[in-house]
Amino acid sequence: MDGPVYDIFPRGEASLGLAERGKRALVVTVVLTSLGAFMVGLRFFTRVGLVKLTGREDWMILGSLTLSITYMGFVIAQVQNGLGKHNSEVPEETLEYQLKMLWLAIPFYNMSLGCTKSSILFNLLRVFPNRGLRIACYVVLGVVATYTVWASLSAFLNCIPVQKFWEPETPGYCLNFEALWFFNASVNMVTDLTILILPMPVLSHLQLPKKQKIAIMAVFAVGAVVCLTSILRLASLKEVAVSTDTSYDNVGAAFWTAAEINVGIMCACLPYMRPLIARIFPHFISTNSYHHSYGRKTEGHIEGTRTHRTTNRGTMISVNRDYDMYSINIQPGENHSRSTMSGIEVTTEVAQETKSGDTISERRLVLDP
Repeated sequence: MDGPVYDIFPRGEASLGLAERGKRALVVTVVLTSLGAFMVGLRFFTRVGLVKLTGREDWMILGSLTLSITYMGFVIAQVQNGLGKHNSEVPEETLEYQLKMLWLAIPFYNMSLGCTKSSILFNLLRVFPNRGLRIACYVVLGVVATYTVWASLSAFLNCIPVQKFWEPETPGYCLNFEALWFFNASVNMVTDLTILILPMPVLSHLQLPKKQKIAIMAVFAVGAVVCLTSILRLASLKEVAVSTDTSYDNVGAAFWTAAEINVGIMCACLPYMRPLIARIFPHFISTNSYHHSYGRKTEGHIEGTRTHRTTNRGTMISVNRDYDMYSINIQPGENHSRSTMSGIEVTTEVAQETKSGDTISERRLVLDP
């Protein structure tokens, strides 16, 4: 069949043998997207199958994964149409199709990142009742939403008319790609760092054993890996933004973009793995240190909490409607409280309790997903 082919799996000459550089982009993107999908699957197994509770942050991360898979499809299409080869080695019309796929992939990348960041912020709103932190989360959420809309629209409309993106000779105007992509990448890194830092002051003041506090802070701090991938992607963006050989130079940007998307998804899923790890390795994660810590009087929050027995029938929980999550079911003046859920059963005797936002956060972080 003569001429270029315009489908996801073209049969033209340029697609018969994938260039090694193109293969690299393909393999890295597929592997990372698969790992992201695996982590989201574990998260939903934990949330739906074990905890039996889902929230808006779960659906946002599912949306992010869907967008990530779509981005992977566009990368596959680019590779099948000569990504990794020099422009001169790819038929003109096939190169145009490759650039069309790049044009479509960029906004899906931006939307996926926006969904991931929103999921993390919704998780912070779920866990922390601290008023100052919640206000900060809503502000950052507004910034993320506004930026995501801007980044997605500017990606679609960075050239007027839009076909000038893949047909440079077309009369019209394009934004400065280098300035636009660097601005968007900078905003991404700033919001990443902000989300990373937001919970740290509250976490540092939790009244928990030192090891538990460090472990919790480490789980939240793992988002620093996303910041690192954003920085590494920035170098590849500069290369492709000024390139006159886009097909050859876009390989690094393609797989670093996939890395940023999917590392973000995996990091957002990590805090939800605790119930699953506790089910698989029941002796690896224990709440005993928490109970021992709160069995003593701690600044008037809880006094005289005692664990009577543990069986394999369920765990004492209640649903906090305000934050749409599980919290410890302790009522003042109530001697014993029981409920069942797959896991363990805990019966507690309470002598005194006074409500405190920090105490609620501590119990959620230690015992809850």
